[in-house]
Amino acid sequence: MNADLERLIELEKVDRDIARLSDEVATLPKRVAAIEAHLADDKAAVEKAKGAIKANEAARRKLEADIQAFQQKIVKYREQSSSVKTNDEYRALMHEVQFAEKAISGCEDKILELMIALEDEEKSLKTAEMELKAEAAAVEKEKAEAHTRTAEDEAQLQVHSQKRQELRSGVGESALAHYDRVMRQRKTAIAEAREQKCQACFVMVRPQTWQEIRANDKIITCSSCGRILFYDPAHEPAPEPSKKKAKVRAAEPEAEAGAVEQDKAPAETTPAQ
Repeated sequence: MNADLERLIELEKVDRDIARLSDEVATLPKRVAAIEAHLADDKAAVEKAKGAIKANEAARRKLEADIQAFQQKIVKYREQSSSVKTNDEYRALMHEVQFAEKAISGCEDKILELMIALEDEEKSLKTAEMELKAEAAAVEKEKAEAHTRTAEDEAQLQVHSQKRQELRSGVGESALAHYDRVMRQRKTAIAEAREQKCQACFVMVRPQTWQEIRANDKIITCSSCGRILFYDPAHEPAPEPSKKKAKVRAAEPEAEAGAVEQDKAPAETTPAQ
């Protein structure tokens, strides 16, 4: 195979690997962000549970303050009741005392409800924290794997970049310039020719050009897409059995059968003179 052609085929493989590895390295920040986004729901669940507990505690503190305020009013009303001069004033004060006592009872009922709800909220918080912890561990493991993979990609990139330079330095300027130009335009610059077609654009090549491509001894480009063409004998279709030979083989048994029949026929005799 032509030396430039052989190097260019290998160069495109290396360029393809470099592009893939570069894309993987470049997407690391987005990949890590996507991984960390998995924690968003679990973090939100924890914060929601904590918020519910804080709201519960705040509501109970307010109810306890209300109870204390109503208790102070009851003390005040009872003190005032000892100095009133009429029954109407006394009944009015007692009515206020009853109202305050009823309010206290209502506050105590609400506090009890909040304390029961607090048990469920604390369980929810515990569950959310456990789920967050498990998810965080999984995320950290996945992030570590992503960083490890990226480090491996970067190491491979260095090897491939060095190999790329070696390959490019061994290719003729004209062939290399054509390769670079087609790569920029079409992302691939090499194409296999098979069954007299370019396997990139599937345009037929001329018979004479096809014979030259099969030789693999010079740089030949596709007249349609401009890619550099090469031939791989491994993809050559298996030859079909010759019909002529098949007919000959089929005729052989018939010839043999005729010869046997001829041997069996009686010999001709010449009458006596």
